[in-house]
Amino acid sequence: MKPLTHRASIIVSPFNPQKAVSIDEFIDTESVSVTSKSLLKLVDLIPNLRAKMETEQAKAHYDLIQGVETLIGILQSAEVTSCADPLPPHLAEAGVAAYYILKGVDIIPDSIPEIGLTDDARILARVFERNSSLREYRIAEALKA
Repeated sequence: MKPLTHRASIIVSPFNPQKAVSIDEFIDTESVSVTSKSLLKLVDLIPNLRAKMETEQAKAHYDLIQGVETLIGILQSAEVTSCADPLPPHLAEAGVAAYYILKGVDIIPDSIPEIGLTDDARILARVFERNSSLREYRIAEALKA
């Protein structure tokens, strides 16, 4: 099966459906609310992330599944377990991606067959694109495989 690729750079704001925003604007706005405490809470939600990737809906999104495994590696890293506020931007943005993936009702509700996780995949991909240090986690994960 060919993996789906997610390229849209404009999304509808989940907080104001009448307004389109760039994915970068969404990430920037949301990342200011991610704290070390909220990032550490995500560690407890790793089983939820994995469970979401085991759904039929997720199977068509190979890139999302791989990205979530990398995100889990980041959440389990010493950098996260020892983080303090203010968070470095790359960790705050990783938190934005994780929280977004965990939401069931977002820009495209996850329950919509075939496309429900497209927005989740695109936001995660953009967070990785924006942060070279997070890409290093992806490379390390690939070398382990």
